[in-house]
Amino acid sequence: MFKKTKLKNGIEVLLAKREQTKAVSVLVLTRVGSRYETPKNNGISHFLEHLMFKGTQKRPTTLEISQELDSIGADYNAFTSKEITGYYIKAEKTSLYSCVDILSDMLLNSVFDKDEVGRERGTILEEINMYEDNPMSKIGDFFEEDLFGKNEPLGMHVIGTPGNIKSITRDDMVSYWKKHYHAGNFLISVAGNFDEKEALEILNEKFGAVSKGARNKISQGKSPSKSFKACAHFKKTSQAHLILGFPSFSENDPQRYALSVLNVILGGNMSSRLFIEVRERLGLCYFIRSSAEYFDDTGVFYIQAGLDLKKIDKALEVVSKELSDIKNNSVSQKELTKAKKFVKGKIALSHEDSLEIASFYGQQAISGKKILTPEEVLKKIEKVSLADVKKVAKRVIQKNSARLVAISPNKDISKFAKNLNF
Repeated sequence: MFKKTKLKNGIEVLLAKREQTKAVSVLVLTRVGSRYETPKNNGISHFLEHLMFKGTQKRPTTLEISQELDSIGADYNAFTSKEITGYYIKAEKTSLYSCVDILSDMLLNSVFDKDEVGRERGTILEEINMYEDNPMSKIGDFFEEDLFGKNEPLGMHVIGTPGNIKSITRDDMVSYWKKHYHAGNFLISVAGNFDEKEALEILNEKFGAVSKGARNKISQGKSPSKSFKACAHFKKTSQAHLILGFPSFSENDPQRYALSVLNVILGGNMSSRLFIEVRERLGLCYFIRSSAEYFDDTGVFYIQAGLDLKKIDKALEVVSKELSDIKNNSVSQKELTKAKKFVKGKIALSHEDSLEIASFYGQQAISGKKILTPEEVLKKIEKVSLADVKKVAKRVIQKNSARLVAISPNKDISKFAKNLNF
C-alpha cells in the first residue's frame, strides 16, 4: 500500500512503507525532458541532469558528493526521458536524512561551475559517440524520429545533438533550471523501511521552501502520418538493426493492459512467438523482441531485431506471418494464461526492491493518472480476455501506420517492404 500527501508548498509525495526491508529509497521526479525542449536547445534536460552531480554550495565538488554517498554505501543515479527527469538514492534505512539532504542540495543548490559545464560537455559528446557506435541502442532514436518527425517533441533525441551540446551555455542551463525545477513539477516518492512522520518532517525541511510554479504541460506535435514508410539509415554494419513499429496507446488508455499481454505473447520473453520462431527454430537472428512504451498522450509498439544482412527478407516474412496470425486468429487460452502469470511474476519480483516500488508509484503519479497498487494492476491484467487481445492487435498492428526503420549498409530498404503483409 501507499500514502499520498503533499508538502506545505504543494509538492506531491508518495510514501510506500515496507518494514520487511532494511533499505530506503528516495526518488525525486521532475516533469521535464526532451519533450519540453525545442530543436535549438534539444539535449538541455539531459545535460542539466549531469550537472546536478557536479557540486553545490555545501558540497562544492563531484568528489565530495560521491564520497558522502559512498560513505553510507548508497546506490545513486539519475535518468532523463522524453517526459521526466529522475534522481534517486537508495541506502540503508537509517540513512533517510542523508538521502533527502543530498538530493535536495543537488537539485536546489547546484552551482553550475563554468569549468564543470565545459568538462561535462565533453563527456556528453562522448556519450553521443558511444550511442552512434551502438546500432542496437541507436535504432530506437531513429524509430521515434521517423515516426513522430525529426524536430517534433517526441521525435527529438533525449541526449540531444552534438551541435546543441557544443552551443548550450551555462546561462542557458541556469535559466532552464529556474524555469522547470520548482514545486509544480516535482514529485517525491519514498519507499522502504522508514517512519512516515519523520520522512514528512525531513521532506518539508529540505524541499518545503521550493518556490511554487505551474505544472508543465506537454508539447503537442504532429500526429504520425497514416502511411507506411521504410526509413534507411546507412552505416557499415555486420548486421541489419531493424525496428518495425506502430503508434499505440497512451499511459492512461485502459487498452494498454491488453497490449501488455499481447506484447508478452508476441515478443516479450524467451518463450514468445517471435523468439521461438525467428531465433530458435529458424536461426535468423540472435536478438529479437517486442516492446510497448507509453507517453502522456500516445505510445508506441514495436518489434526490434538484429539480423544477418542476407536474411532480412526471410526474417521479415516470418515476422509478418506472426503478426497476421495474431491479428486474425488471436491467441490461445494457454498463451493468455502463461502471459498473465509472467506479468504477475515480474511485478512480484520488482516489488522486492524499494527503488522499484518508489518508481512504480512515482511514475504513475507524475503522469497524473490514477495511482494503482500492484494488486489493482494485476486485477486489470487478469480481466484481459482473448477478445481484448485480438481487438488491440487489430487496432495497433496496421501496415498503413507502420515504420520499418533500419541501420545497415542498405541505403534503400523499401525493397524489404514486399515481405510485410499483415
